[in-house]
Amino acid sequence: MSIQDIRSLQAERVEKVSKMEELAKRQLTPEEQQAFDDLAANVAAIDERVSTLEGELAMASAQAAQTEANSSKLEYIKRNTKKSFPINVPNIVTDLNDKKATVNKANAIRGWFLRGTRGFRSEFANAAHEIGLDLNSNELSLEARAQSVGTSSAGGYLVNDEFYGTLTQALKDYNGVRQVATVMSTSTGSNIQMPCLDDTSNSGSLIAENGSISEVALTFSNKTLGAYKFSSGQVLTSYELLQDSLINVESLVAEQAGIRIGRIQESYFTTGTGSSQPQGLVAGSAAGKTAAATNALSVDEIIDLVFSVDEAYKRGGNVGFMCHPSILGAIAKLKDDNGSPIFSQTYAGADARVPSILGYPVTLNSNMASSLAASAKVLLFGDFSKYVIRDVAGDGGITIVRQSETYATSGQIGWVAIHRSSGLLLTANATTYNPVKHLVMAAS
Repeated sequence: MSIQDIRSLQAERVEKVSKMEELAKRQLTPEEQQAFDDLAANVAAIDERVSTLEGELAMASAQAAQTEANSSKLEYIKRNTKKSFPINVPNIVTDLNDKKATVNKANAIRGWFLRGTRGFRSEFANAAHEIGLDLNSNELSLEARAQSVGTSSAGGYLVNDEFYGTLTQALKDYNGVRQVATVMSTSTGSNIQMPCLDDTSNSGSLIAENGSISEVALTFSNKTLGAYKFSSGQVLTSYELLQDSLINVESLVAEQAGIRIGRIQESYFTTGTGSSQPQGLVAGSAAGKTAAATNALSVDEIIDLVFSVDEAYKRGGNVGFMCHPSILGAIAKLKDDNGSPIFSQTYAGADARVPSILGYPVTLNSNMASSLAASAKVLLFGDFSKYVIRDVAGDGGITIVRQSETYATSGQIGWVAIHRSSGLLLTANATTYNPVKHLVMAAS
């Protein structure tokens, strides 16, 4: 990039324009017209290149001037620096995202888990003191929304990124519904009124000149989304395990607690009645197709299920199928009229090992009907993003309870994780325009 490059391009441009002027003086043959057009394209390319080079040259010149000005300022400051006496700075971590704060959070939460065992170290106590965590409390409340530390009667709120991430990832990995639903977090567990709108049967209208416009009001309904308490049950760890410094006990407890809660939540998010418990996807879905047999499915019945869902719900979101792994095994054996299976599965790329039926992805759910039996709702299809899971992320959202005395005689410490959550299918029309529909086997 130099002035010489620009001048060379400008000279080349003059030459090509001169050739164009010569050609423009007469009627051109097809070959000459092509040559004229090529010259015009070359001139345009030269103009673009010259403009780019001029911009780069101007920028480089400005940067050089700025660098020179900065150098002059720095030299002036160096010449006029005055020596001063040293001052004492308190040993305070002001940035909660810096390395020390991260280490402190990890050590504090490990100290809470190892309190009273030979695996406890003084550095854990120091870390807990610096961030204000009460190690003597038997409850640890995790608050994801603030990613911060405070104090409370329960011993403070503490979020260690690795610990919280392990627990919540396990919740998702062992909960098929959570993988495809819309998940929202709230700071409290108060009931939420979720507005539902079904306008799929309405459309605009064509009106004549001076014609009146009909009124079609939007019809809303509300559904209440609460917050139910789920428990992991006792996760027991031995004193020997806690004393082994090679074992990350907090991650172990987080993973096992997350797996257990994920499994019980999937059960209710699938088959819950909605009365004093979450509404499950199966309970909220509408009938899309009834099979002709009690113990067999056909390709045509699965196709009918797909087309029973309004097209508006098949254009976005998480559209697909959901079923038990055993049901998918039965469907995988079905073939269309050409003898091709309607089931497929990729083994490479971003969608590796994601099964699909008729081109739609399949989410496996072990809490759905596992066999082709009379009146069983064996297959769901629709937009699963219309199912909303509400997690309480604030105080009381996820609480770890330590039980040292209960299992002391057996040399163990018990841990219980409590998670507040709920779910429901958002639909204002529970039948015709339901976003999720099911295929049910024939009655006996």
